[in-house]
Order: sequence, then C-alpha cells, then structure tokens
Amino acid sequence: MSPFRLEGMLEAMNDFVASQLLLKPDTGYKILDMGCGYGATVLHLLRNHPNVHFVGVANDEAQIMTARKQVHVGQAEFHVAEFDQVPYPDGSFDAIYGLESFCFAKDVSKEKIIAEAARLLKPDGKLVVVDGFLRKTGPLPHPISFLYKKNKAAWGFENLAALPTFIQTIENRNFTKIQVQDFSWKIAPSLLHIPRVCTRLIFAYFQKKDPVLLQYCSALLLTFLLSPFKMYFGYYAVTCRKSAVRLKN
Repeated sequence: MSPFRLEGMLEAMNDFVASQLLLKPDTGYKILDMGCGYGATVLHLLRNHPNVHFVGVANDEAQIMTARKQVHVGQAEFHVAEFDQVPYPDGSFDAIYGLESFCFAKDVSKEKIIAEAARLLKPDGKLVVVDGFLRKTGPLPHPISFLYKKNKAAWGFENLAALPTFIQTIENRNFTKIQVQDFSWKIAPSLLHIPRVCTRLIFAYFQKKDPVLLQYCSALLLTFLLSPFKMYFGYYAVTCRKSAVRLKN
C-alpha cells in the first residue's frame, strides 16, 4: 500500500490478518478478536466476510460500547473481559487473532493469554498474532531501557513478548505449524506519519484540553525514538495451529 496513505497501510494489515485466518464463507465459522479495542478490525473484516461470525473482547467498557454501536445485531458480539477470562466454553472458535493487543497481556511470557487461546480454539484452529516483540531475552542497555519503560507507560501496555520465549510458550501449549514473519521494515514507512499526527494531536489538545491527546502524542514520539534500535525490537506476525492430537501429560 502507498506509504503516503496511513489509512491504507492500516487496512492492508487488516487484510493480511484475514489472509492468515483463511476465512471461510460458512455461516457457522466463528472468529475471536482478542483485544478488539473499538472494533475497527472486526468491522473491516465484516465488510468482506459478512457470513463469518466475529466476537471481540477488551477490558475497556467504553471501547466495547462504541464497538457495539457500529454493528447490526447478529453481525458480531463484543464483550468486556480480560484476555485470559473470555466468557466462552472450550473449543468455541475456529480461529483467534490478536492485532497489536498481546502486548497488553499481563504476564511477560504471555503464558496466560496463550493458554486461554488454546482452550478456546477448536482442534486445528488457527492463531494469528501481529505485534511488536523484543528480539531477544535479557535486559536492554540503560538508555534504551529508559525509553522503553517510558513508552510502555505512555501506551499503557505491560510488556512486549520476547520472540524466543513467545515461540517456546506456544510450543508448550500444543501449537504446531508455527510460522514467523518479520514485518519490521514493511511497517517502517508508518513512522513517517508520526510528526504529522502529533501536530494534529497538539492542535486538538489546545481546542479540547483533553490530556489523553498529549499522552497519545508522547507515546508516538517515544515509539519514533525507539525505532532506530532494530537490533532490540521488531514487528512480527506469528501464526500457528492448535494440534488436533491431545498430548499426554
């Protein structure tokens, strides 16, 4: 997509998620968005896959209320819930995805959210995770660690998963056919939009006096400052399938 059109780049990422989910036209096909936010990805996918039933969960009631207002009854469901406490029985979903949401999971290893995904998926169900990751385990150098801590606080997320640890976690949870795609350079053009977006946020702040706008601006600028340190941070798509064979303990 054109790097000069930010919205197009975001739509392209939504389409990539759809391609990895291998969405089927069956009316009984059921997909879970773990960390749906305001429901933008669900709404985008619904336009091209109206027969698929989508469920979105997030722990922010205001976001869920907004998401519910944007869909017709029966098209999709949105629930206020923690990632590791989704109110559905075992094996409820054909596929699950998390688009820039797994970083908000509470535990560093992402063990709890992966365990919940494994519980909720049907055998051979697909899991797609697209997010920022730490490339390695271990502590970061001090200046980078300082910026990283400030960035986490500004965005309000817990921690990025370390990619080697994350892969080990999904392997331990009986996932197979694991594929890892590095999108770090493909999303790099989006960073060029940060100065423009921050300028708009600052003007909006002086009009509305909403401190959230300044916080968002700060988060974007900190992300921009961290972007040159590609040896420590990366943006990946991880896809895998829940094994159809139950392993003995």
